[in-house]
Amino acid sequence: MPVRALAAAAVLTAGDARAAAPVRVEFHFQPVPEAQMAIWLEDQAGRHVADVLVTQATGKLGIANRPGHWNFLSSWRAPYGPRVSVLPVWAHRRGKTYPRIVFYDDPDQDSLGWHENTSSAENYFCRPLEEWEQEMVAVDTKTCPSPKSFKTDKGAFAATGTTSVYPPRNDLLHRDDLDSEDVGVFAALNDLDAVTAATPSGEAPEFVVMVLSPEVLAHGPLTAFVEINREHDENRHWDFDRETDHFVDPRLARYGIEYLGQPSVVYRVEFDPLRRGFHGSAEYVGYGDWDGATGTLHPPDGTISESDGSGADRLRVVTLNGDTFRWGVFSYGDGHDPDPGDGWGHHCAPRVLAPVTGLAARSVAFDEVELSFEIPAQGDPAFELADVRVYQISGDQPLTPDMLGSAQEIPVALDSLAPPGQRSTVTVRELWGDYTYQFGVVYTDGCAQRSALASLGFTTEPQRFQTVEGFCFLATAAYGAPWTAQVAALRAFRDFFLKESATGVDLIRFYYAHSPPLAAAVAREPLLGGLARVVLQPFADAGAVVTWAKTRGPAGPDR
Repeated sequence: MPVRALAAAAVLTAGDARAAAPVRVEFHFQPVPEAQMAIWLEDQAGRHVADVLVTQATGKLGIANRPGHWNFLSSWRAPYGPRVSVLPVWAHRRGKTYPRIVFYDDPDQDSLGWHENTSSAENYFCRPLEEWEQEMVAVDTKTCPSPKSFKTDKGAFAATGTTSVYPPRNDLLHRDDLDSEDVGVFAALNDLDAVTAATPSGEAPEFVVMVLSPEVLAHGPLTAFVEINREHDENRHWDFDRETDHFVDPRLARYGIEYLGQPSVVYRVEFDPLRRGFHGSAEYVGYGDWDGATGTLHPPDGTISESDGSGADRLRVVTLNGDTFRWGVFSYGDGHDPDPGDGWGHHCAPRVLAPVTGLAARSVAFDEVELSFEIPAQGDPAFELADVRVYQISGDQPLTPDMLGSAQEIPVALDSLAPPGQRSTVTVRELWGDYTYQFGVVYTDGCAQRSALASLGFTTEPQRFQTVEGFCFLATAAYGAPWTAQVAALRAFRDFFLKESATGVDLIRFYYAHSPPLAAAVAREPLLGGLARVVLQPFADAGAVVTWAKTRGPAGPDR
């Protein structure tokens, strides 16, 4: 049975030691694809002891603490709207709070657009999508459209001093001049580096390895929790409507799809880490608030689905070493008992893991890069490869170990890799064309011991279709954002029609010289924005026609 492992570092917590040595524990599960998860430990009194894992969209990319209404519509890598309902039981039980993030562009807290004056280059999130685009991008290509022309308002701390139980994003290495000064401390506030991991693929069973320190063991028998959620997982009890249950931006009403569905589901098992053995459960113990308002764990009441990958079946049934479960924990104990040959493995010996060798990259497509490398042969028959993590981050700055907390992680299936001593390949997808990325590889053994980082830089090839660059100040102010269909059509009118004549070029120069002050006024006054749209709409319509003719006709560009 193929198993991919994620490894978490030992965690220190206050308490009196019960054991002189750390204890290795494995957490086993198989989630559905594209799920958000958190795993944590509590003591017998219900107090939070340690975090084990949180998926990176929540732990690193800050999807639960970002600007906008909490029920903003979603889309592929939606940039705005805090998903406070993602993992509320875990978030509240941690007992930690962070400053709440709101739009830095203060007057437009309730809009997807009109944030250009406070928006900077975006590392990860995509522009909002219309429903037809969502289907094309999220299901088909999984590539952000026009990333170089999309920027985001990274937000600022709420002036009221209100807080969130979720951390801000941790992937911003640099603060742009257009960003709030608060952006510079987002990463310092995020304390989940050690336990954040890529979202599991959901294609096979997974396990997380954690080494519990004596300080954690001092808490005595523990309870291991897992909370799992997935967007738009509806059933007849939890049925939401796009127009009435979500916030639809009235000025950009076509953008976004609904995301609400059944709330997060929680499983738990009790175990004593000092005693070797497995503990599993196939029954969920409750679910979180549908709106993330509190950390209440609601008991099962028949409203949660339990099949077809929905609701409680977001964790699939797994059979391993004779045990059948959805959520399972195996502890190797304090080492005093001999290995009983139960299939779970041996106790650990310290070792130094050399980094991967021969790391190289080649372009597969504008949005795909194939990485190749070799995990060194270990020369030890007891060696177990538990996890391989591939990191990526955009920019020219070489990737270093202290930057891994900000880098995105790529899930890697262990059964897709060659054995140590042979060359392996991993394809990294969902990249942006003509961007420079830094890639890194780290592997972990079954004892949660990690190798040193190996890294390299690589620039993706340009996307092979005609792009229209440039900033349309007045049009953007009138229609709300440079990614709207009307602004794109006006760019096309400029590039396909005006640039073809000397008079048109003069008009373009005049526009760029004099439109910024007018655009600022239009952005502030809804009445002026409406008048601007009346004037510009005929040109947008003409641009749409010209674009259609250029891209659909026999002489159109390579698409």
